[in-house]
Amino acid sequence: MTSQQTDRTQHRPVVVRKVDDVVTLKALGDPLRLAILRVLMRDTGGQPNVRSAKELAQELGEQQTKLYRHIKQLHTCGLIETAGTRLVSGIVEHRYQASQSSLVLDCAFFNSQRGTADAAATIAAAFDDSRTEYLEAAHAGRMASSHLEPITVGVSETIPAAKAAEFRERLAGLIQELHETEHDDEGIQVRLFTVFYGLAEAEA
Repeated sequence: MTSQQTDRTQHRPVVVRKVDDVVTLKALGDPLRLAILRVLMRDTGGQPNVRSAKELAQELGEQQTKLYRHIKQLHTCGLIETAGTRLVSGIVEHRYQASQSSLVLDCAFFNSQRGTADAAATIAAAFDDSRTEYLEAAHAGRMASSHLEPITVGVSETIPAAKAAEFRERLAGLIQELHETEHDDEGIQVRLFTVFYGLAEAEA
């Protein structure tokens, strides 16, 4: 087997992309596409995490042919981009990287009929993907030592609106701090998946 590689100029992806169009939202409403994005958006010290369809299939335990349609849809929406190509035994193999390191859904999807069903499907797929990753790590005994035991909690409280806004801003600040913390090759990978929301009073 012979290979010849041609890499395009790789660049650090945009840190956070706000998803505010229905087409991109629909592309995210599939667990396998989210899993592909999870692999490509994984922290690698600020450098793009580049994979071919074959490498993605091996990492996700899926058939390579099953991934092509999903990769094309992610590529069309600009969620991933071609990082380079290489010639392997006379066949051009494309290699991909994520176009962002994090995704945020526009809250407007939940405040109107515009894309509400697709937003719900995307949230459900994200929950499923995070649950799968969490349980796989737990079953494989890959959870960190006692000082970083996982925090799994459900909280429901009625508090002043100003305090709720303060909590939200502090949580957003923590997430931003995680993004901005310098990568450490000898450090520890961390995962955070959280939902914080306030409930309006039900209409009579």
